[in-house]
Amino acid sequence: MSKRIATAVAIIGAAGAISGCAFEQPSPGCQVQDSDVPWQAVYILKNPEADGSKSCSKLKGEAIGAWKYVKDPLTNPTNQLVIRPEGTASRFVYTYEVQAKNEDGTPKVKDGKPVMEEVEAERADPNEIKGQTADGRPLTAKEAASSGTASLAMEPDSNGLCAAQGFDRQASVIATEVRHQETNEVLVPAETAIYTYKNVQVYSAAGAPGTQLSGEFTYSDGPGCEVEYKMLALWPQTACDPEAFANPTEENAADRCAEGSGLNPDFDAVCVAGIGPLDDDGARMGGCVPNPAKGVPSFK
Repeated sequence: MSKRIATAVAIIGAAGAISGCAFEQPSPGCQVQDSDVPWQAVYILKNPEADGSKSCSKLKGEAIGAWKYVKDPLTNPTNQLVIRPEGTASRFVYTYEVQAKNEDGTPKVKDGKPVMEEVEAERADPNEIKGQTADGRPLTAKEAASSGTASLAMEPDSNGLCAAQGFDRQASVIATEVRHQETNEVLVPAETAIYTYKNVQVYSAAGAPGTQLSGEFTYSDGPGCEVEYKMLALWPQTACDPEAFANPTEENAADRCAEGSGLNPDFDAVCVAGIGPLDDDGARMGGCVPNPAKGVPSFK
């Protein structure tokens, strides 16, 4: 449970104790938690029998960014939602290391060890960035990697869900290959990633405002390959250890997305292997997501 949520619940609880009256917590409106800290999404292939062998059917899940904006806040406030998946955001730039050089071109060494420096290779092909912003300006690579805006409800429905409808642009990147500047070795091939979102809903209630999300998207990794996924996401992205399920104990409760993990302890969250943040060795950890058996919202 985030600090801001915990504080709000504590204040409301204290007010109830003072008044001696039972009352419902007021609706927070349609909130979406800040994506300076990413969400963790899990993906479920909608048609595995028909699409399971396709190259674009291999997504398991990833971090996503989700941002709420308020258009015309003073005159006619309306909510808007934007999504940016890691699959596009991670392909703007590729970073690798080379040995630094002295002014005379010789390899730089310090204390008998090579001195390394990072090279950032821009990958987004400017000739392939399509579309423009609402004010007519050409899109930047970062903007193209985000979905267009969708209209987000102002208030949740009776189930606490806020619908986001009508995303006006795909999230996409067409990334060029990267070759090592010295050896000309191909470090990463040319890649395409296109996400088209629909039927997105954000759960927003007083006890957990804007912390669970569901939806669907069509994904393509290039011409001729297109599949549909269901998406379930939880905020904040929280690493876990799926092997901890084999021997559940109080000590590994956090590894199992349980109380002590930093998540809202009321969430029914499960650990999915290989979709979380990177560990120190660059391997994918597990990630906590809403229980797919329940969907969104997912509570104990």
